[in-house]
Amino acid sequence: MRIIIAAGGTGGHIFPALSVAQEMKRQCPDVSLLWIGTSRSREKEVCEKNSIPLQLTQVTGMKRSLSPAAVAAVLRFCREVLRMRAQFRANRPDAVVAFGGYVSAPVCAAAVLARVPLYLQEQNTVPGVVTRIFASRARCIFLGLPLADGQRLRGTTTVTGTPVRVASRDYDAFAYPDGLDRGKKMVLICGGSQGALSMNRCLIEPVKTWLAAGTQVVWQTGEAGFTEVRDALKQLPGAFVFETIDDPYPFYATARVLVGRSGASSMAEAAYFGLPCVLIPLPWATENHQWKNAGWAEAQGWAVRVAQADNTATTVAASVARILDDQKTWERMGGKAIDHAPSSAASDIVSRIVGDARA
Repeated sequence: MRIIIAAGGTGGHIFPALSVAQEMKRQCPDVSLLWIGTSRSREKEVCEKNSIPLQLTQVTGMKRSLSPAAVAAVLRFCREVLRMRAQFRANRPDAVVAFGGYVSAPVCAAAVLARVPLYLQEQNTVPGVVTRIFASRARCIFLGLPLADGQRLRGTTTVTGTPVRVASRDYDAFAYPDGLDRGKKMVLICGGSQGALSMNRCLIEPVKTWLAAGTQVVWQTGEAGFTEVRDALKQLPGAFVFETIDDPYPFYATARVLVGRSGASSMAEAAYFGLPCVLIPLPWATENHQWKNAGWAEAQGWAVRVAQADNTATTVAASVARILDDQKTWERMGGKAIDHAPSSAASDIVSRIVGDARA
């Protein structure tokens, strides 16, 4: 089998794609995978680490205002579509699997023009532009979460959950930071693959309170907020501050609470580890989809949704304290997270694609 993976941009697109690629290799050891992405994000690093060939595309995001840059972006897009269509016709893949974002757009268009079976994976409660445009031409749209507000897509949809990588669950051999005591309570703060500067600033004072009470904090700040957070906490024991965390799984396995944004991929990983969450949705996310993502998790009983506002620090501090200090609350929320974990999402997606190709 020959399968094309189209994903790039943020970790929210890349890591579900990686999960499906890994599962495809497991189910079909002789599969030929090709990942189409850009050199501007983490897909190059991910592909190299997992021995997946990467083909670079020069497409960029398109702005709606008319300008020379916008015209250049449209021309690049058209050139990439034509190039990929010729490639797909010459070496016909069995399927194209796209994970959203502007990187996926020319790949989806080329697949439609070359009549290659197209599959979409949509992570959020509000479908992205690429998903909406190509939904009617896809064999199936795999939804990470139920669509919010009664929205519908033209095409066949199935709720699989957002794919997550399989965890070893045993991280005794992992090189945790010096001084981190896995026997003590720990809060993990993560704003997603890009970090979250405005959220970081809301959390500095609550974190100082947690540290003073003996709770450890592992904090992935992102590049923009790293120096500010590190300097604010450098004299306080129990704080472990990182610009990025390549693999958050060992920290999910150790933490008792996750505090972060509500990107669908991070939420899926937290649920997979049975981790209660305090979610602070990105206020300017497209169509407020993070707010709706967090609302879904809160309704399931394993997350608390907190708006980013003047009282964010107080609300987050109270929510985390309730989870950390009440064993029954922690166990109940963790159980609800496990109940809604997308443990079989990657397997379900791959089984559908493979089954269609072999039919």
